Amino acid sequence: MKKQRRLPVEVNLALGFLCMILLGALLLFLPISHQEGKTMSFIDSLFLATSGVCVTGLTPVDISVTLSTFGSTVLMILFQVGGLGYAVIAALLLGLIHRGGSLTEHHMLFDSFGADNGIKFNTLLRFILASTFIIELVGTIILFFPFSQDYSAPRALYIALFTSLAAFNNAGFDLFSTSMLGYNDNPLVLFTVAFLIIIGGIGYVLMMEVFIKIRRRGRLALHSKIVLSTTAVLLLGGAVLFYLTTDMDMKNAFFQSATTRTAGFFSYDQMALSEPAIVLTILLMFIGASPGSTGGGIKTTTFFVAVKGAFSLLRGKDATAFRRKISDESMQKAFNFFSMALVLLTVCLFLLCITDGELGIVRLLYEEVSAFATVGLTMGVTPNLSVPGKIIITALMYFGRVGILTLIAMFSSRRRRVSYIEGKVVIG
Repeated sequence: MKKQRRLPVEVNLALGFLCMILLGALLLFLPISHQEGKTMSFIDSLFLATSGVCVTGLTPVDISVTLSTFGSTVLMILFQVGGLGYAVIAALLLGLIHRGGSLTEHHMLFDSFGADNGIKFNTLLRFILASTFIIELVGTIILFFPFSQDYSAPRALYIALFTSLAAFNNAGFDLFSTSMLGYNDNPLVLFTVAFLIIIGGIGYVLMMEVFIKIRRRGRLALHSKIVLSTTAVLLLGGAVLFYLTTDMDMKNAFFQSATTRTAGFFSYDQMALSEPAIVLTILLMFIGASPGSTGGGIKTTTFFVAVKGAFSLLRGKDATAFRRKISDESMQKAFNFFSMALVLLTVCLFLLCITDGELGIVRLLYEEVSAFATVGLTMGVTPNLSVPGKIIITALMYFGRVGILTLIAMFSSRRRRVSYIEGKVVIG
């Protein structure tokens, strides 16, 4: 009897996301999901569902006036599943993989999740569920107090819950129409949301390691040191640069720096950004969050290793960090991720210039990087996209969340490898 061939883990994961998106689109398309007198086309429902499951935050409609309580609750469930579900499904697969599966799938899944081969499945799963519940609960309680000054207690509690979940999952959706513009002078709201964004963006495995190391007073692994140091440099450096290149005060500059890490909230009108600030925002969005987190982008570790690898090649020395040598395999993966992302964005920008060129190449670049990195920031482009443009951005959100892993799985086939004679190619 012929043995049934199993799909790679990442392909199954990507198909799972696709099923959630389609289900979410159908639910958001229902009349019960819309406020009285409001409608939403299926393409907009599909766009919004993709944005929710891929924890992006881009929306072609104003959800605060279009979605009913049922619709916004569906959306909240979608981005909670999209953020938490990715980690939980991966953790479940880690448990299954110990009872079967190829070594290729085993190592690929561990690499994509940022987990160590020796990690205990039950410990990881319990930590993910407990930390998510506690952090989102604390965020909801804190945000309830400032929101209760503007809304009734039940409505303020719902908005606080929605905002807390959206921030921790780096989704960027809001129920205010103008994101955090109405609270740009409220430090409690800005720093609470920024804290939730940062914690959600550093990754569950890193959070667990930091928690364990603090209790046992041990040393952090190289991966954790790179994530924490790169995150700190990008956050603080970004805040200072935004402060210097715009008229933001420091708290809003810090918030802008934090939200570009794939969150999508804004406390400053993105259309009013200076040109240097636009370039800086695009760069920070492209880098994104950290591996195994709720955020997107090429990831902090990819950026760090790619930059370190580039300088090491120029100097003709090994790439090192924190007195440790970065493996050649890690550098190759970083360069591959970097180049694949650039190629994808270049092709999609070309297509967007054909479908929606009248919106301007800078605004389209801003939009597509925001979609690919699952950020959710926009310069007013999303509602004005044509149907083909919406399809391109929808695809970018999906591939930005799961596509690169799927491509790696597809190219890492089980077919017999063929060795060829090495040839020299002149570079530069």
